[in-house]
Amino acid sequence: MDRTRRRGGTGRFATAGTLALLVMSSYLAGSALAGHMSDWTHDHSDRAIPDRPNGLAELNRMFGDRCIDRSNDGRSYWPHQSLDGGDYVTYNTYIARNVGYNIRNHIDAAHRDGALYPGIGGYNCRQMSGSTLWSTHAWGAAIDTNWLRNPWGQDHWNGRGWDGTDYDTYIPDVWRGTFPGHRFYWGLHFSTPDPMHFQYVTNY
Repeated sequence: MDRTRRRGGTGRFATAGTLALLVMSSYLAGSALAGHMSDWTHDHSDRAIPDRPNGLAELNRMFGDRCIDRSNDGRSYWPHQSLDGGDYVTYNTYIARNVGYNIRNHIDAAHRDGALYPGIGGYNCRQMSGSTLWSTHAWGAAIDTNWLRNPWGQDHWNGRGWDGTDYDTYIPDVWRGTFPGHRFYWGLHFSTPDPMHFQYVTNY
């Protein structure tokens, strides 16, 4: 009977110890998540969110010529950039602080990297499809986001991310607007919708 009590006592002690470890592990995990980028804040200075050009003349004046070094000298790492995984996306230095520090960190700090979906891309020295006009991508002034779910010509935004959750318009809301968005113009409003497309210029 004494041995039984000892075994029973040891079992109760082990169970209590296990519960204590689980509670501590949960606490530490929660603390780690709570501290994730806790010191990060948006930079809404004029340097981070500069004037947005209106029309081709202002685009050239503010971003410089198309297809030059500064057109793709800004970059940041994006998970789920392609079906192969994460990679760097490049864009113009004029919007580097806004895209890399504000927008990318905004999504990361909110624990919403799962809202992203392949593909994601910025600078591309090319003309618009079916046109002789140059694409805003040639200036590094546009970022296409989640294009495999949001192709050119689709008249709505598909918000289902990599993790299978429907985030509704969370991603477009980060790109556009004044706050908490970051002043990008959404291609969904083009005459032919382009829901993947977010550009830092209007009337072009």
